[in-house]
Amino acid sequence: MRIAYLASLAAYVGASGRYWVGFARSWPGSPVWGAPWVLVGVGLHGTATVLYTRHFGHPPLVGLAPSLATLSLLLALALALLTALRAGGAVGLFLAPVAALLLGLGSALGIEPAGEPPAFRAPWLLLHIVLSFIGYTGLVVAAAASLMYLLQFRQLKRKRFGAVFQFFPDLETLDRINGRALLLGFAALTLGLLVGWVWSMSFGPSARWNPAQVVWGVLTWVIFVAALGVRAGRGWAGRRSAWLSVVGFGAVLLAYVVLKLNAPQARLFL
Repeated sequence: MRIAYLASLAAYVGASGRYWVGFARSWPGSPVWGAPWVLVGVGLHGTATVLYTRHFGHPPLVGLAPSLATLSLLLALALALLTALRAGGAVGLFLAPVAALLLGLGSALGIEPAGEPPAFRAPWLLLHIVLSFIGYTGLVVAAAASLMYLLQFRQLKRKRFGAVFQFFPDLETLDRINGRALLLGFAALTLGLLVGWVWSMSFGPSARWNPAQVVWGVLTWVIFVAALGVRAGRGWAGRRSAWLSVVGFGAVLLAYVVLKLNAPQARLFL
């Protein structure tokens, strides 16, 4: 299991290197050069996840390190899907390093359970966590596409046609990725929060939620609503939506750090 995790980490690092070297040297076709490395990493990461589940009796969702590893896998899967659909594999320029960073942090912390919450094996709780993770994955993908949109828009405004225009997808594609990632992430997070609420009501006092988890989840949901609301406004899609996605992701990340520092013993992701 540990070997599979480390091997997948090496594959994500390799993919990151391929993306960034191709970008720096403006090599033709370089946006997809990291794809084979990503696919190898996903395969190894999936194997490690299966081995983890068999060894501990539940998927890697309990504890900070396992949660980071799972979020890394979801980001790599999202990147593989974007590449397969030819919808913007160049987003791997940012997604691949983030996936590597998350898995690297998890590996450094030790990918093993930090404790088992009450009734963890309940399907409703499992569904709540998985849906929530998909929601956060959507937010990261939207932020990555938005950052690339803003960088390319700035180069276009300055009439600089360099590596950005050879490597990045066009503005319309990046805006489309942003919109779809936000919509998917919002739908998944909304369902995740609803399932979590139903589960907590069913178990009553035995289902103890950390207030920090509730605050972070609601904050993320509000940011999704704001970003989608901006996209729905006439003439507000594009650059304004991209800015809000990037700033919103930064706010969610900052809130996570602050809340995590105030709840260092939390057994789940937060």
